[in-house]
Amino acid sequence: MDLIKITSIMWASKNPTLKEAGKNLKEEGVSIDVEVYSTTEIEDDIIRDKCIRSLENSNINLIYGGVGDTWIELQPVIEEIAKKTPTIVLGHDTGLWSLSTTKSKVVVNVNTYMSMDGKENFKNMLKYMCNEILNTNFDVEQVKDVPWEGLFHPDAKQKHFPDIDEYLKWYEKNKFKLNDKPKVGILSYRSYWVSNNQGVENALIEEFERQNIGVIPIFGYSVKDVELGNKGSGELIEEWLIRNGKSRIDALINLQSFFLTSNKDNGRVGSDVRSEKHAESGVEILKKLNVPVFHPLIAHYKTEEEWRKDEHGLGTSVGWSIAMPEFEGVIEPIIIGAQSEECKETYKPINERIEKLVKRVKNWVEMQNKPIEKRKVAFIFNNNPCASVEATVGGGAKLDTHESVAQIMHKMKESGYTVNPPENGKELIKTIMDRKAISEFRWTPVDEIIKKGGALKLITKEEYEEWFNTLKPAVRKRICETWGNPPGEQMGDMPPAMVYDGKIVITGVEYGNAVVCIQPKRGCAGARCDGVVCKILHDPDVLPPHQYMATYCYLEYDFKADVIVHVGTHGNLEFLPGKSIGLSESCMPDVGIGNIPHLYIYNSDNPAEGTIAKRRSYATLVDHMQTVMTESGLYDELEEVERNLSEYNQAKVLNNKAKMYAVQHILIENIKKAQLDKEIKLGELDMYKDFDEILERTHNALTRIRNTQIDDGMHIFGEIPAKERRVEFINGIMRYDYGEKVSMRRSIFEMMGLNYDEAMEKPAKYIDEFGKTYGELLDDADKYSKQFIDEILKTE
Repeated sequence: MDLIKITSIMWASKNPTLKEAGKNLKEEGVSIDVEVYSTTEIEDDIIRDKCIRSLENSNINLIYGGVGDTWIELQPVIEEIAKKTPTIVLGHDTGLWSLSTTKSKVVVNVNTYMSMDGKENFKNMLKYMCNEILNTNFDVEQVKDVPWEGLFHPDAKQKHFPDIDEYLKWYEKNKFKLNDKPKVGILSYRSYWVSNNQGVENALIEEFERQNIGVIPIFGYSVKDVELGNKGSGELIEEWLIRNGKSRIDALINLQSFFLTSNKDNGRVGSDVRSEKHAESGVEILKKLNVPVFHPLIAHYKTEEEWRKDEHGLGTSVGWSIAMPEFEGVIEPIIIGAQSEECKETYKPINERIEKLVKRVKNWVEMQNKPIEKRKVAFIFNNNPCASVEATVGGGAKLDTHESVAQIMHKMKESGYTVNPPENGKELIKTIMDRKAISEFRWTPVDEIIKKGGALKLITKEEYEEWFNTLKPAVRKRICETWGNPPGEQMGDMPPAMVYDGKIVITGVEYGNAVVCIQPKRGCAGARCDGVVCKILHDPDVLPPHQYMATYCYLEYDFKADVIVHVGTHGNLEFLPGKSIGLSESCMPDVGIGNIPHLYIYNSDNPAEGTIAKRRSYATLVDHMQTVMTESGLYDELEEVERNLSEYNQAKVLNNKAKMYAVQHILIENIKKAQLDKEIKLGELDMYKDFDEILERTHNALTRIRNTQIDDGMHIFGEIPAKERRVEFINGIMRYDYGEKVSMRRSIFEMMGLNYDEAMEKPAKYIDEFGKTYGELLDDADKYSKQFIDEILKTE
């Protein structure tokens, strides 16, 4: 029999199994040759051209339809080839199946083989296609069941365990007892288990066990499909990792990117797997589990070497690999695997990164299990470079960081932490400034810091080098080229920063098992820093000085902090040089945070930079509320202008021309007194001919000023606004439409029989029925809204 050629374009996850099936058939003497391309590699023009030539010269084509520009470009080519060559087209979107040019029964059966997966099924699928399409006579077996979910372990003789009890029985007999050990769950893709493409998972399991942590590894088909009969990932967590309402594990490692409750809807996945409802229901499952959930990364389209050379790190797969899982609250996107050099569809572990992840997970678990009275916490305040130190210590957008930390420490003491908190935020910042527990500045030399007791520790050159020498040679070289050798040297005319008697000065204030530090200066020239010689202003890629690195080193290895809490938006650790996403051990945020769990009290209205902190410094964000916003109102001169406008409108209604003329002159004079003349461009208008335009511009300006909301103080973490401030806070949220035509002011206007959209567009328009302009009526609507909210709150 002549050799039968089959060309396939397939999802990368199925390619290793399909290639292995084709190889086995050849070894068994079956005259089928399979040429396989992945849906991602054909994005390359050269490979795509080669693939098209193969499709044109095949006996049968098997294609798994995709999405995106490449598929749009390729689809008409495939349709043309399919007119001559029998072609089977599959895909999550069953609409693609209509592109097939074989019997529908064949398409359905091939999809069944494909869905069940596994080498034996793929071998039989290839032979079945030949029998049905080319009338060959190969021996073909029916589809063999392959488990949709199960537990596994690389050291087990059996390929999988069908339930948790059987796995735990094997584990405790062959590995170690789990009762007194920390345990983690690992959730991975079924396709990797089927294709034996679990090099990353196996290395992860091995490292956890090497660090004396038990492992419960689960594989599953990430999208629930009723027709296939598989369970969703969320169901597996609830059935196998939760028992009697309590978690069996101390942490979860989720290697899947789909939402936990993703499901296939009527044969179409499409955008449904990205639905907001799936994220919300997945979060509810994770709340029941109640443990940290980590989401490490695999570079599916880059080898380790390519990833290391790429300054952006992970590259284009951010949306799918990182952003979507973040909706379920997962943390710490540390890269742990990359594409194999030998086979692009298989993945290899990055062992150093796996060790990093496991150490960080272990520290989270140990903190959770540590007695409260022994836990240690390091708070870090922000410190803006090249600005007045006293004015900027602890700056945090709309957050009273000093009072927040003081109150947090009081709550810690009530909960059993061994801390001696300051009375309040004022005492905290006074202690910091009295002791000069800050970085040296042009009016705060290091001698004064030592004299006034601002130093937590003086780290010797030998102590620092013990840690510094563990860094990559290239990192050490770059730091030393800028700041000299440890502990810091004179570089040109700049003395070493924060060095006293040959030792690195670590500053802060200790409160028992809590310490409050000011984030070290990012790149300043010691006591000579005057905003001109600051290196960071001239070279954003400059690595931080020795004292910066030594401070974080001290917190991890000397103070032995169980957690670092950065307070307020925002510091600079997450902006240090390194890859954008998927950091290496040479990236400075990764080096700085080390292996300490990281919490970050962050402003909820800055998700863009908060995301950077999550991804680059492995921060778990704890968002805080906004400060209460209130209307700015009108000051004396502006109130006088508003009175003049009202008097003019009333005179106009009564046709009192003498009064109108008198008010007209007074109004122009008061506009100038209130300094509104420039804003409304009074100089370009004629007082008599353009007076209606002057009225409209003035009304609009007053409406804008009146409706402008301003901060009413700063928010204190954990405090809920009370009384009038709560009314203001709620009204500030409910007064605007925010893209939907639903708001408190709109509802009030509709009840008054007024046009809200017109009022927003023409606030100067005078409404005879009410004797007021729209702008004044908007102000009234706010007052009614606050009265309504106040009455509702009184019923609570």
